[in-house]
Parts: sequence; C-alpha cells; structure tokens
Amino acid sequence: MAIQTSTTLKTYFNTGDQPSETEFGHLIDTIRKPVVDLDATTYAPTAAESGTTFTFDGTACAVTLPQAAIGLHYSFVFAATAVTSLITTQTADGFAGALLTTTAAFNETNLTNTTSVVDSWATTIDTLTFNGTTQGGLLGTRIDVFAVTALIWQVSGHNIGSGTLVTVAS
Repeated sequence: MAIQTSTTLKTYFNTGDQPSETEFGHLIDTIRKPVVDLDATTYAPTAAESGTTFTFDGTACAVTLPQAAIGLHYSFVFAATAVTSLITTQTADGFAGALLTTTAAFNETNLTNTTSVVDSWATTIDTLTFNGTTQGGLLGTRIDVFAVTALIWQVSGHNIGSGTLVTVAS
C-alpha cells in the first residue's frame, strides 16, 4: 500500500468500479498522513506526501520542496534542537509569510524585541535556515508551508530560538 494522488484515487471509484483490497489500502494510507523523521542529510518531499508532517530530529538536514502547486502543504516540527536545518524552494519559487520567533524565555512579563520578533518576508526569499540558536529550531518549533500559487509557498508558524534573534530567511 502507498500514498497516492487524489487523481489516482478517483480512478478507483468511478461508476461501476469495484475497488480492490490494494486500492482501498492506498485510500487508507493516503488519508492517514504519516509523520516522517528527517534523519538524512537531504530530503525532497513529493507531491504525494502533501499533508505529511516532517520531524527534524537534530540531524543536519536540507529539505527541498517540490515545485509549488496550489494546495500542496507540509508541516515541519522540531523534535530536537536543530544543528543546521534548511527548508528550500525550487529555483523559480519563493516563500511569503511570517513566523513568530521567540526565545524560550518569552512570556508576558518579558515581552521585548530581544525575546520575540515577527520574521516576515516577500517572495524573493527561497531558503529558511534554523541553527538551533539565534535562527531558532529549538524543540517545539513548528513551520507550515502551503503552496498558494504555482510559484509561492505561504509560510506560517512559531519558531523558538535563543540569544539575540535574527531572521531565518535568505
């Protein structure tokens, strides 16, 4: 059984079709989105993995998103402090959006520009870098990316860092 695109799944359920056990298995696997541990140095999610949550586990990993196509979406969570974790678009694509980046010390009594920053950017940005300190990527960080056009990935989430915070965007 494997994750399939919605186009493929629709072919299993046309009028008069009798889907096989394997085809039902594909449907179940596609509906239940997996959590994938990013334990390699590079990873390239596929369109079929849209909706998947990817976990940075403390291993340095560079993720390259597929070409943006409206509706694709991926979530990234940090289960351990980042070493050097990158999320990159294809050459013609870009990121647009904002992240709330805070330090672990962020709370209602110490809200300052050294404990929190809204990191926002336009579509000329194609790489997000998390270093485990000033660029965030500490345990609890979550980044969501959604393809809103054929060239733009919208980014949102919260990023936890330490020290004097700097942008993750480049």
